[in-house]
This record gives sequence, C-alpha cells and structure tokens, in this order.
Amino acid sequence: MPRKFSIEIDGTRLTAELLEQEAPRLAQRFWECLPVTSFGVHAKFAGQEMIVMVPFFAEPEHEILEVKPGDIGYYPGRQTICIFYGDTMPFGHVSVFARLDGSLAEASALGERLLHDGMLPAKLERMTA
Repeated sequence: MPRKFSIEIDGTRLTAELLEQEAPRLAQRFWECLPVTSFGVHAKFAGQEMIVMVPFFAEPEHEILEVKPGDIGYYPGRQTICIFYGDTMPFGHVSVFARLDGSLAEASALGERLLHDGMLPAKLERMTA
C-alpha cells in the first residue's frame, strides 16, 4: 500500500501518495522529514504551480521536464516541493516523487488563492491508515 501524506495550506487540505517505485530514495527522504511546518507561495512564471519550502536536500531522481496536473516534484537546488495543478512549464527538470490523489478542482482553487493572497502557512504531515 502506498504511503500518503497531506498538504494543508491555510486550512485547505490536499492529499497525495508517494511514488515509491519511480523515486524510492527521494520519497523516503521526504517521508523522514515529516511533519513540516512551512509556507506556500505560487509560482510567478512557470504556470499553475504551488511551492512549499522543505528542510532537506536530496539528489535528483525521476527527473522530467513535462509535468502533469497532480504531479508533485522536488527542486533540489531550491529546497522546494512543487504541486502542479494545471498547465505548467517548469524552468528545468523536476524530480517527481508524489501525486495528488484528490480533486484537482480543490488544488486549483487553492492555487488561485495563493496567487491572489501571496504567502500562506503550510503544513505537511504523514497520513496513517
């Protein structure tokens, strides 16, 4: 059974599952750092992308250029996870290690709120069965 985690930004909770087959080392490194209290912001140029700072560095793994809505990636040089919720063109390769498992409509509404309101509090936590 895949491990799941939640992303809560300003009271809106999204859930996701780790892609442990595609990015086993990165998924494990992310899991070990949870829970994380941070902040979320919206990407300014790449498209429909929310960004949350994380307190770890990890090597790239399962890097791709063309992300899909629902993908969650990691940018090693910036210590951020990126939640892609619509049309996005990343500036470079991103290490996709997780995927949203809920409604993209909820993620889209949250992304629009972040774009409008700016930085908002974020919490990442493990989910248990």
